[in-house]
Amino acid sequence: MRALLPLLICLSCFGVELTNLPVIRLETKEAIKSDARVGCTALLKMPTGYDGSDPSALQGQIKFRGASSQAYDKKSFALKLEKSKGWLGMPPNREWVLNAAFVDASMMRHKLSYDLFRAMGSETAPRFAASSRFVEVELNGRYHGVYLLMQPVDDLLVGLSPADKSDVTPAVIYKAVDHAANFAQPGHDGFEQRQPDPAIKESWGPLDDLYRFVSQAPDKVFFDPTLGIASRMDIDNAIDFHLLVLMTSNLDGITKNYNLVRRAVTATNPNPKFYFVPWDYDATFGRNWDGSMVDAKSWLSNRLFDRLLGNALYKTKYAQRWKALRSSLFTAENLSRMMDENVAALGPAALRNEKRWKNLNYANPQELTSTYDVVQMKRWVPLRLKWLDTELARLTSK
Repeated sequence: MRALLPLLICLSCFGVELTNLPVIRLETKEAIKSDARVGCTALLKMPTGYDGSDPSALQGQIKFRGASSQAYDKKSFALKLEKSKGWLGMPPNREWVLNAAFVDASMMRHKLSYDLFRAMGSETAPRFAASSRFVEVELNGRYHGVYLLMQPVDDLLVGLSPADKSDVTPAVIYKAVDHAANFAQPGHDGFEQRQPDPAIKESWGPLDDLYRFVSQAPDKVFFDPTLGIASRMDIDNAIDFHLLVLMTSNLDGITKNYNLVRRAVTATNPNPKFYFVPWDYDATFGRNWDGSMVDAKSWLSNRLFDRLLGNALYKTKYAQRWKALRSSLFTAENLSRMMDENVAALGPAALRNEKRWKNLNYANPQELTSTYDVVQMKRWVPLRLKWLDTELARLTSK
């Protein structure tokens, strides 16, 4: 295999005929933009020996996605197909995200984090997060690197029914896009409405009510067993979300880059609760948004979690949940195993991607190979877990 790698990399300059990953071939007749979609075709080709290739190209539209990440040479894409398509075992959808993971040399931080959050759920208490698969992309006949093909956070991912969309008090999905989404003040500053379509119907009432309550309700009301926060939010989901943010050290993920979802108010479900769906986890596991190293000793919280951890009952729930996760998913051995699985899935494609995008414009570019980054992740995880063990014990014992 070592002898073949230079050949594979060379051939990848002209395409990815020899590949260990599925390839999505994108063709556009005009330049891709950030402010408007342009027409495209998309075709999935599986590696030799695997079934599942598209028989013909699919019509669709594409644009760049992301905010600050659009400044990078390797950009992420939002792809919208004319018809729903289920790719690589994921549920059918018209909308897909091709995440560039430009600042994540390991290319696995999103996938690792979302896979963990889904694994934290159960059949009766699911934890919704995007499913994803590694692919390589060809754009207009040229090799464009490794991408993570992801589900968007939408009604299909969280299982909202058609009735939820048409109800008088509809299901809602809000995306936190700014650090004002910190639960510290009333209003909906820092959010974008994703469901229902704001061009058709604005529905800020549920979020405004939640933020007013969290930011202003007295403790006696906030922790009331009947009318308090537990009647408005899925507390078990909130604890899992907070522990994921803490374990991964997602510096942005506690006051932005998350989703709040609530089902419709119906006769059979008159009091639906909000729950979290994570998003944007490339700046995690020991690195920041610019690729720089992050200390393993940082506490992350907001007004909601500060208030919850001020109550003895919730401290007990936090401590019990952390203990359960530390004996299963949140062990250094399990996290290392998951990283190794992703390294194996990427295979030589990781080197092809580094060859394509060798001029990296962020911290310590010469050090940030995928191999070196994974080594640093594995060194950082035990330090993070040890520090959190001590810090959570301190915070939940008072």
